[in-house]
Amino acid sequence: MRIQITCSPAPESRNSQPEHGESLFSFFRKLGKKGGGDCQIRLDQLGFTAEELTQAVEHGVCGLYDGAYRFKKEALKGLNRKEIYENRDGLADYGETCYTLVVGNGGAIEDKYTGISDEMWKQILFRGENIGRCKGYARTLGNLPNNYLHTEDLVCYAEDLAKNLGVFCRTLRNRELEELNCGGLLAVNQGSSREAAMVILQYEGLPGGERIALVGKGLMFDSGGYHLKSMDGMCGMKFDMCGAAGVLEAFEILVRNKVKKNLMVILTLAENVISSDAVKMGDVITTLAGKTVEIYNTDAEGRLVLCDGITYAQQQKAAFVLDMATLTYSAHAALGDSFTGLFVNDEDLLNPWMEAARESEEMFWRLPLNSYYHKLLEWSTVADFANYAPGKGAGASVAACFLEKFVEPGTRWIHLDMVGPSVIRSETEEMREGASGAGIITIVKFLEKQ
Repeated sequence: MRIQITCSPAPESRNSQPEHGESLFSFFRKLGKKGGGDCQIRLDQLGFTAEELTQAVEHGVCGLYDGAYRFKKEALKGLNRKEIYENRDGLADYGETCYTLVVGNGGAIEDKYTGISDEMWKQILFRGENIGRCKGYARTLGNLPNNYLHTEDLVCYAEDLAKNLGVFCRTLRNRELEELNCGGLLAVNQGSSREAAMVILQYEGLPGGERIALVGKGLMFDSGGYHLKSMDGMCGMKFDMCGAAGVLEAFEILVRNKVKKNLMVILTLAENVISSDAVKMGDVITTLAGKTVEIYNTDAEGRLVLCDGITYAQQQKAAFVLDMATLTYSAHAALGDSFTGLFVNDEDLLNPWMEAARESEEMFWRLPLNSYYHKLLEWSTVADFANYAPGKGAGASVAACFLEKFVEPGTRWIHLDMVGPSVIRSETEEMREGASGAGIITIVKFLEKQ
């Protein structure tokens, strides 16, 4: 796929424009998915201000990538799992269509109508392509079969990315995690023959400024452990690492955009499988925060890996922590395929987040955090609390309140429960089936403006 910006319409291209009431992002996605012959899109007749026009172009370019994305399954043949990063562009196919975005009203792109220079248009095009491609990388990571993307393979991907970006990277494996006493992450991975990992990437874009941490759940596969999932429930469990993929690629976008923020990404990577060593119902673990947890449900594992990641972020002096996870089917049952469950512990974060969501055209619905749900977890006679509240309902809020027990006073925190929109479950007019890259654009827009 090729995208260019010009002031002059191409004489022999098909023309496209949004239908009445259709959002621009939806229009661009459909156009990208349709592909075909070269296409031009006029934006000078839509009544934009200069700022709105630049946002529309950036968003539209990303939409073209979103719609055009296809996981290239034939590229799996001969793929070396340790070289996924260097092969990531070959794992996606965006087609050969050339899209021409026609802006301005003739003469030159830099005119009285747009007030935008050629150099600025190049930056806008770069930003749109950067978001579109990085979102595609996250989708590719989600779409890879588990036997092509074990924990160590995603570690290698993150380390290679860090080298390319020129940022700090550290990987903690079993020995280091045991020394730190990361009992949540290690317990979930206990049944696996492979090591767990916590991968930390850091970028300093504002020396002396506060640190922002993005924590991603990376369950490379989730069988449910001894609370074994059904066949239908286990279908698609390779996608249980989409939270980790999403925050990693949001980080890449922000670093390539040279955002003036101090960012840390923490990937909590494990696989929840069964063996004679796997954690069992009734076991008690000690987390990195020093809190003890009784394991009631071995399939409520995502909160156990995330709690250690949240604690580690705060130990590294993060003032704001955002975690993203395919965490509960309760959120999916309540909100469906399109909405992400949103939990916020600081009211001042809510409006900026929802404004970023409106710009990105991603949908979030705020769900409650409350002492009532905290108390539902405090029934254990052998631990500080349990990882589950049997028979009590409100599973998404209970899971969020479990995580909130690890958020220290004064730490601002957002939790995203993204089971619904993390995957396109059947092909649509706009996108192909598979991992969706949900949440990435909103995270980027929110942090750029914070």
